[in-house]
Amino acid sequence: MSEVKINKLGKLIEIFDEMSRDLNLGRLSNSETDVLLSISKKYSAINSKNINIKDINFTDYNGKPIAKSTLYKVLKSLCNKNLITPLGSERSSLYKLN
Repeated sequence: MSEVKINKLGKLIEIFDEMSRDLNLGRLSNSETDVLLSISKKYSAINSKNINIKDINFTDYNGKPIAKSTLYKVLKSLCNKNLITPLGSERSSLYKLN
């Protein structure tokens, strides 16, 4: 990888870290990032703030499916970080983007 690409990647990471600090999130784990990207890809096109996790194909960085147990732990973590809020009961598949 060229030095220019490494410098650009470094700048992107710095920007992401600054945004995470501004939002008081800390650093997101790889799984949190993967789930958030899956949500973003699905819902940015339709401009909706409501998320139905049944409509999303959650995959990791390498395109492999994210295990259900991991998904639910990550959703709980994203709720704790106030990025999403559950709608309805605790077992509901509906969430709202904050």
